[in-house]
Amino acid sequence: MLENRNQEAICRRLQESMEKFGLDAMIITSPEAIFYCTGFASQFLYLSNQIGLTAAIVPKEGKVTLICNEFEKQAAVSSCRDIHIVTYPVWIYIEDYAKEDEEDKPAQPDLNRTFRMAAEVVLSKYKNPKVGVESEVISHTKWDFLQSVFPGENLTDCSGALVEARMIKTPWEIQVLRKAAEISEVAMYKTARECVPGMTEADIMMLFKNNCQNQSEDVMCALQAHTIGADFAPAVVPRHNRIKLGDIVRLDGGPMYCGYGADLARTFAVGNKTEKKREEIYASLWKGVECARRLLGPGVPMNVVFQEIQNTIKAEIKGYKRGHHGHSIGCNRFTEEAPFIGGAETRTFQPGMVFCLEMPYYSSKNHSYNIEDTFLITEDGCEFFTHPNESLYLQ
Repeated sequence: MLENRNQEAICRRLQESMEKFGLDAMIITSPEAIFYCTGFASQFLYLSNQIGLTAAIVPKEGKVTLICNEFEKQAAVSSCRDIHIVTYPVWIYIEDYAKEDEEDKPAQPDLNRTFRMAAEVVLSKYKNPKVGVESEVISHTKWDFLQSVFPGENLTDCSGALVEARMIKTPWEIQVLRKAAEISEVAMYKTARECVPGMTEADIMMLFKNNCQNQSEDVMCALQAHTIGADFAPAVVPRHNRIKLGDIVRLDGGPMYCGYGADLARTFAVGNKTEKKREEIYASLWKGVECARRLLGPGVPMNVVFQEIQNTIKAEIKGYKRGHHGHSIGCNRFTEEAPFIGGAETRTFQPGMVFCLEMPYYSSKNHSYNIEDTFLITEDGCEFFTHPNESLYLQ
């Protein structure tokens, strides 16, 4: 699937955004943003999150440059198209690259080295450039170094430019996100039907993981934020409380597929039987879904959709208040990306945007719920990739 990724289309999105923000180059250092810009998911960086192990330089014209260690070069070459790749040595012995007179190997990578190399790449292209960096990602010392190379206002944050580029998806991205959502939905309904009293949260998490990974060899992992009964806070280390008849189970998350995430939620009553109050809560949240579906389409302000959803749900659930009712989705490992369907978001929905719409409710007394689905804004409306259950009872 990754071999069909269109690097030129991604690069075009980035450079159009850079022009809007007045940037000559961007030095990208977060793992997901590097993957977006190049098509390379650095295992070293994804697992360690040590900023500086890998970097991408996006110029205002021409190809993107990837800087990675020599051990990962083979993976980068086989994964990426239409980019430049430069490397630095690491502590690992690789016969293919071994030289009698090579420099001494470090015990660990010099995390400053990629920043120096990135600065050299930028300066080889432009004199006195305006350079964007992910300022919330890099350390103070890295900022100080880059500020010494690109003084004053020549160094700036580029998070806005990245959001602008990433919020409109290429056809390949849409295809991947649609498939990821479909895999998640199949896994959720299968897991729900396999859930019986006496199981634990650990059992549910294992079922969901397997039900995702069994559908495709391109599933990297499964992100899980499920909750069961009175436990409304998701747990990384699963709990072993037993599920009871009538408990509400909220499945939330999805697979990482070809580097892109899925974020769905399905809520159901164990044994297709529960208290009337819980049925009423779900019915109120469903009205929020129906309200949003009537509104969604190109040109519609995100804050208008948010406020209409809030008004609809609050009419039945007094005091209900959320910060957002959905988010863009792409290659972020946490899945939630800007922009958000929130009260302060004045952007309008545009064709090519892929979003998740969600209606959560959390309670130790009444248990927890979410109805979450993924949709694409089209030229004349929207297309939902997935199809939620209208009640707590699965057919």
